[in-house]
Amino acid sequence: MKTPIPTRLKALMLVMGVFLFSFAAHAEFVDSKEASLVNDSVLSPAIAIVKETKNSHFSWGAEFGTSIDMSGYDSSTFNIDAMVGYRSSFFHLLGAGAGVHRSMGTGDNYIPIYGIMRTSFSKNKKLFFMNLKIGYSFNTIGDAPMFGDVNCSLGAGINLASGRTYRSYLILGYEFRHFNQRNKSKADLKADDVSLVSISFGVNF
Repeated sequence: MKTPIPTRLKALMLVMGVFLFSFAAHAEFVDSKEASLVNDSVLSPAIAIVKETKNSHFSWGAEFGTSIDMSGYDSSTFNIDAMVGYRSSFFHLLGAGAGVHRSMGTGDNYIPIYGIMRTSFSKNKKLFFMNLKIGYSFNTIGDAPMFGDVNCSLGAGINLASGRTYRSYLILGYEFRHFNQRNKSKADLKADDVSLVSISFGVNF
């Protein structure tokens, strides 16, 4: 029996979607406005602030995607993630993230919290990059109480459109969920591990 989507979860998904859309639209506006300026000496204070922000090592972003269960346990999910951290010429992102992953078949919920490293292993701009996430997932499966277990993923990404204040990308990855014996019994699971293939679209600012 499918579990109805909690009202708080619906609200979280809606807020994250509106948040990402509004900032992406703002980034596009700032880029087009700045490109129209010919003389840097007459930059407005607002554009100067944007240029200063661009040189900051602080970065945040969001991803939307799906994970397809390759183990046959009906655990495919629709995913929304947000992350924040440090960026440099070598690291696209080095920080932490959290997400809401909801099973499309059973209505089960997975809430992963993880460390993330995203890099192309070069200080020069590259088309492709590696994406690594390692963390812990808080799961609500069936009628069992919430429990946590290991969750990690490794993916290859490709950079799409980018501007002075943002970068969009696509990631194809492998995701691994592990359930210990105690939690496996709690949720009446048949598997110790679940393997998934994931695809995600994201934007970083």
